[in-house]
Amino acid sequence: MKLTLNIDPRPQSRARFTRFGKPYEVAEMKLWRNHCQLLIANQYMGQPILEGALRAKLRFYIKPPQYISKIKKNQQALLDEIIPVDKKPDIDNYEKALYDSMSGVVFKDDGQIALHDVGKFYSLNPRIEVEIKEINK
Repeated sequence: MKLTLNIDPRPQSRARFTRFGKPYEVAEMKLWRNHCQLLIANQYMGQPILEGALRAKLRFYIKPPQYISKIKKNQQALLDEIIPVDKKPDIDNYEKALYDSMSGVVFKDDGQIALHDVGKFYSLNPRIEVEIKEINK
């Protein structure tokens, strides 16, 4: 199963706490996850929820900062989407936000992911590409 989500990748934000110690999620992150979940549901519609152990291949294509995109020698590399992102936020935070959006739509729980191949690259076309397969099938 392959999906291409035309949405700017966002890392999962840390939980915030009220004065009384009750955790809550930042509204902006909640909106992003809802939008991401809608994109996933639209593309995955009519397919069964995956069961058992899963293998995931994720590619996060992130808009480059100006200091990278302005350099002429980087133009072809940006078009080829081969410049890896070596800056924060951490790749696992991007993964967490995506997996949380996929839970209940593509698979029951992100704990089913047994193997993963993840990369983040600069691109002039920000998006997320996902490939999920059941292991042993």
